[in-house]
Amino acid sequence: MTLHFWRPWIDPHSCGEGAQPERYALRDSGQPRYLAIADGDQLIQRVTDPALAWAFHTHERAVIAAREISQVFGQPVDVVKLS
Repeated sequence: MTLHFWRPWIDPHSCGEGAQPERYALRDSGQPRYLAIADGDQLIQRVTDPALAWAFHTHERAVIAAREISQVFGQPVDVVKLS
């Protein structure tokens, strides 16, 4: 007998949009400001509201983006889980 545990919120075919999707955001280290994409010019901007932050559906992708952005900014960028 084999047990298969299916979790819709981490199903790769649903892009993390299941019943309980995980969301991660990028935050300036040491400051309560989150990184977001500006509407008009699509540049990276800082926002104080986590609801406006650039959200990632997987921790892995958020870490990759944080590493790339920290190389450009020259300072560390934190990955935080949004509730």
